[in-house]
Amino acid sequence: MVTKRSEKAGLPPGSLVPVSDDRVVCTTMKVFTFDLQGYSEQQVGMVADLQLGDPATTVTWIDVDGLADLPMLNALGERFNLHPLLLEDVLNADHRPKVEEYQDALFVVAKMLSLDPETGDIRTEQISFVLGKGLVISFQERPGDVLEPIRDRIRHLTGRVRKKGADYLLYALLDVIVDNYFLVVEDLGKRIEALERKVTVHPGNEDLLTMQEIRSLLITVTRYVTPTRELAGRLNTIQSELIDKSTRRYINDLQDHTVYIAETIGMFRDMLSNLENTYHAAQNARMGQVMKLLTVISTIFIPLTFIVGIYGMNFDHMPELHWKHGYFMVMAFMSGVTVSMLIWFRRKRWL
Repeated sequence: MVTKRSEKAGLPPGSLVPVSDDRVVCTTMKVFTFDLQGYSEQQVGMVADLQLGDPATTVTWIDVDGLADLPMLNALGERFNLHPLLLEDVLNADHRPKVEEYQDALFVVAKMLSLDPETGDIRTEQISFVLGKGLVISFQERPGDVLEPIRDRIRHLTGRVRKKGADYLLYALLDVIVDNYFLVVEDLGKRIEALERKVTVHPGNEDLLTMQEIRSLLITVTRYVTPTRELAGRLNTIQSELIDKSTRRYINDLQDHTVYIAETIGMFRDMLSNLENTYHAAQNARMGQVMKLLTVISTIFIPLTFIVGIYGMNFDHMPELHWKHGYFMVMAFMSGVTVSMLIWFRRKRWL
């Protein structure tokens, strides 16, 4: 994303630079138009082919996948009178979650988080929303998202989406994104619990690396949860005719969810810090046991080495050298010294 930022150097404000050079990800538009009586779903190839319902009685959701087709985005901007800076922010995929108010629209940036089933890493994708009268436009970097439950609610008339306005649709889309945060956080919680059980029973050198990986993932989640909480609070207090008073109750619940997730992440970070202290304490205790064992062995061999050193001296007139049973007597004495020291260490609870 930094490369794309550098490509904008010297360009006028509002200049559009594509998110990716990957032309395989083409830009597509899917349009949902619905009210309580029915809905329509269609794939649209050109902005000129868009057919909108009456904003006073129906809601239209234009779902844009892929951001490489700049002419199509420009055409959308002209069709719905979108500010050039708004379109520029849509293409700058490294924004933090935020909400901005324009003359006749609200612009919302959010982050979708999902778990990679193979690596366990967290995948992030920016999604932008434009809320107008009877209209929601969503912009995604690439196909594939967590919004399918909302599409199913529209198709099968479940929930309140088709009973409410465009502001509720925006809330529902943000709510399912935040709900997916719970899945990510719960997975990290399970990893921490499993790691805690392992460190408590048998800590290994690889556990410290695992702690650092989990901490990095928690930082990634925190990076997006904290501004999402601010986003929900801003939506709850913003003075805009586009958000109905009844919808603010749901947005307040959304804010509560983000607060709960943020507090859970803080708790997990404290658990990781305590777990790291437990790991180091266990490693130190293990090292202490090793050092104690080596000290006991060294202490036992000090008198034995002293005895062997005496009888290793090369004097001709040592009285014990010619004893018939001298060797066996010295060995027995050394064994007695060893056993006596072990018994003494045992009574001192050093063993």
